[in-house]
Amino acid sequence: MKYLIRFILPFLVASPALAQNIAINADGAAPNASALLDVDASALPALAKKGLLVPRIALTAINVAAPVVAPATSLLVYNTATAGVAPNNVTPGYYYWNVAVWVRFASTGDGWLITGNAGTIAGTNFIGTTDAVDWVIKTGGALAANERMRVRSTGEVVQNNTAHFAGDVFSVYGNTTTNGTTTSINNAVGTFSVNGYASGSGTGVYGETAGGTSTTGTAVWGVIDGTATTASSTSEGVWGINSTAPLGNAGTASIASGVRGEATGAAGTAFTMGVFGIASSATGNASGVYGTSASTLGTGVYGTGTNAGVGAQPIGVYGRITHDTGFGMRAINTSALGTGLISTGNGALSTYLTNGSGAAFNGNGIAAFAIGRTAASGIGVVGVGNNLTGSIFTPASGCGVVGTGAQYGVVGYAANTLNTNPNNNSAFNGGTASAGGYFEVQTAGTAQTWAYVGVRDNLGLNRKIIGPGTVNTVVKDTDGNLVALSCPEAPENLFQDYGSAQLINGRVQVILDPILTKNIVVNDTHPLRVFVQLEGDCNGVYVTNKSATGFEVIELAGGTSNTSFTYTVAANRADEVNPDGTTARYSAERFPAAPGPQPSKVLETITADNSDRQLIPPAILKAKSGKKR
Repeated sequence: MKYLIRFILPFLVASPALAQNIAINADGAAPNASALLDVDASALPALAKKGLLVPRIALTAINVAAPVVAPATSLLVYNTATAGVAPNNVTPGYYYWNVAVWVRFASTGDGWLITGNAGTIAGTNFIGTTDAVDWVIKTGGALAANERMRVRSTGEVVQNNTAHFAGDVFSVYGNTTTNGTTTSINNAVGTFSVNGYASGSGTGVYGETAGGTSTTGTAVWGVIDGTATTASSTSEGVWGINSTAPLGNAGTASIASGVRGEATGAAGTAFTMGVFGIASSATGNASGVYGTSASTLGTGVYGTGTNAGVGAQPIGVYGRITHDTGFGMRAINTSALGTGLISTGNGALSTYLTNGSGAAFNGNGIAAFAIGRTAASGIGVVGVGNNLTGSIFTPASGCGVVGTGAQYGVVGYAANTLNTNPNNNSAFNGGTASAGGYFEVQTAGTAQTWAYVGVRDNLGLNRKIIGPGTVNTVVKDTDGNLVALSCPEAPENLFQDYGSAQLINGRVQVILDPILTKNIVVNDTHPLRVFVQLEGDCNGVYVTNKSATGFEVIELAGGTSNTSFTYTVAANRADEVNPDGTTARYSAERFPAAPGPQPSKVLETITADNSDRQLIPPAILKAKSGKKR
């Protein structure tokens, strides 16, 4: 069956121009006034409906007009060929000529659909631009303030800004931030620029750098810039929070860390650190690494070294500074009964004073070791008490220990009383003697002279000082030079006194000072020794009726002179009861056993290696701290 398709060619005449349009349909309707050609198949039966068949040609490339000669702009064709080289290649589909190139009409396989695409080829299909123009993503409209993300034509990605910071691959800007050139677009988007969340054994944020042997890469880096902040504000370059409560104890508990850094490489002498903190501010209270804990058993900063290899020198926490008034490490406890530092070695228990101290050192062998490294003037320890500040006097030639105090420079206490053995075994006595202090002069490790100060001796005797050599005092000679005087010493403990008296009709009773009388013993075993020197002419004298309280001097041959004389008395020191209830038997001593030098042992020293504890060189440090947002 054939259907009549009517062509209506109305002629609209207007002087002086002529215009016309054409309609192709089955119902004789006039063409739409806006169309030169109006094709309508709606009135045709279903089997008779037809479409418009566009000319079919085989294109060779989008930038080649042929086989069409001098195509007009908007000329429409259907390309039947697959030809050309990307990006100028063509595939079957509709194309129109746009001045210089064939532009393909988008089809289902060409565009990115809101319901998703299928059949895409990685490396071939993509979202983006084909020219050197940034690709911009917006929401809420075309306004500049609605830009959310931008992929720069050079490859960088930036969110909430129009430009990236130099060197960044991915930049995210929160409220009121800037990259040094432009401020963030939407200042209400949020203050947390990047957040990472994970559950179970996942990782919220992970950073890794594969820097080579000469690079200074950083896996994760946090910087806080700006000037002053409010008194109650907090600024952190990197902040980690861990709110878990791990089960178990020190040996089996899981690890819960706010911030954890690990360095697992074989560093050699390079700068390998688990956590590295820099405070580049030249003023104020700036800290490279700061740790705090509110727990009664917590630790502000915890460091550990686990390498136990031969010759290893791992360090838990290492502090280093180069400044005349700086400190490599500083420990402060502001509590009235606090201890500033507790240091424990040899696997010992950690003990400290209940009243607090600047430092508490513990060791099963040596609690504290100090060495003055300058050979000519080094001093191992300088101790100052009574809040004495300012000038502190030390020997110019150096020493092991210097003590300075308002009343006592050095005080020594022996907590246990050990008596030396009366068998005169010097080595044994030296090993068992207890004293408040001990001093020794050595030559090649052998004691030359020694002195015990405040020592408990055999038979429970207490001695101020005992040791070989002499007891001396110093005076000046006629030329002003210092010379020594030596004290007389005896095999027994004797007290002496000197005095003068006068005969009266040939005799006199001399009464001793009652203080002397109280502290001497006089009996048949310990007689009073009296030595008389006449000061005038007489028949001579003798001494009789000696006791602890005095003696009598009588002239020989019944003389009755009144001659003056001087005398010296010597008596054994009386025994006394010690504070612990024992008796110090001074009167029984004669050539008592004496303590020899203290037995000694050799402690070997080794110098710590500081070469692998150097901080990052200043040039690198400056480059890192100079990054600004």
